[in-house]
Amino acid sequence: MKVVIANVRPAIAQTSDAPEFWARHPRPDPRGRLSLFDQPAAWGLHMFAIGLYLRDRGLADAVEFWEYQERRRMRYMASGILRVTFHDAEDVAAYVDRHGAPDLFINYGRDGILLLELLADRCFRVHVPCLRGDDQAGNAGAECYLVDDPAYLDDRSMLYIPVVNVEKIRPNGAATLRDFIYLAAAYAGKRHDLVVDAVRGTELTGHFHPVRAGTLDLTGTRVTTSDWNERDLVELLTTSRIAVYPSDGTSNPAALWECVAAGLPIVVNARIPGGRHVVVPGVTGELAEPEDFRAVMRRVLADRARYRAREHLMTHWEPRAMLARYVDFFRRMGWRPSSRRSAIIRAHCEPPTLGIGPDEPA
Repeated sequence: MKVVIANVRPAIAQTSDAPEFWARHPRPDPRGRLSLFDQPAAWGLHMFAIGLYLRDRGLADAVEFWEYQERRRMRYMASGILRVTFHDAEDVAAYVDRHGAPDLFINYGRDGILLLELLADRCFRVHVPCLRGDDQAGNAGAECYLVDDPAYLDDRSMLYIPVVNVEKIRPNGAATLRDFIYLAAAYAGKRHDLVVDAVRGTELTGHFHPVRAGTLDLTGTRVTTSDWNERDLVELLTTSRIAVYPSDGTSNPAALWECVAAGLPIVVNARIPGGRHVVVPGVTGELAEPEDFRAVMRRVLADRARYRAREHLMTHWEPRAMLARYVDFFRRMGWRPSSRRSAIIRAHCEPPTLGIGPDEPA
């Protein structure tokens, strides 16, 4: 069984040589692989997790990750996932004609709609819409959906809980060095400015990652920055007292859940488009209106010992249990792997009982 995960941006260029290109580019030889929770605490695990989970249990023979890049190629990542880069949907169509459609296709984001259409009636399709913006079409174009907000739930959808590496990201007793951490690159919608304005001229200390030095005006603040690969993610989390997420232009980012896994209470912009279900007031953190952000940060800092962020995650959203629930949900929505694999899935992926149902908000 082949599982494909896609996370494409807008097409790079119109492809004119796709059949010829993929005909002369054979698959590379497989290499060693890492199991799900042996992966480093790094970008992408939440997207790869379902494929790795099925592979680790012997249910998937191959896992691929598709994206659009300037350079088209195939290469194996350390995880053992085959990363394939394309220019556009026509490029993907030629690749599929040569190498076959997946059995299970999981698409992240609106830019993959053409790929969902391409694979209609050829495999079981799961769509994770992510940031919907002005998209009012609802859940359409796939067999089932993992959605970022209870408002989007219907009879073919389940609330999406990003899987993070709770084996690597966990409290470790390290001394805290700063008041807050914000895990987000500096681009439109991430609203670093909201935090900067909230803490400028105060004693509050913090860190932005990954943000290149000089990108932001941090004059009058006690905020430091680091870029990709300059600091260890786990060290940054475990040496911070709380986390913040001021974005109003992203939806249910995995970084929210990484902070909770590290045991940090989190202050989240109440206007974030999706992912508010991570915030259980008084337990995992608090929602804050932009004008109240500093006051809520101070309150959470003062009361941080009473929060039970990681404990709540492990009770209600434990990653292995959530992965089993996803697989069970796909089966209930009509996913039909081979009869032999279906029996294995029933034996090894029965979802355990958690504090919430598979399609209920916390």
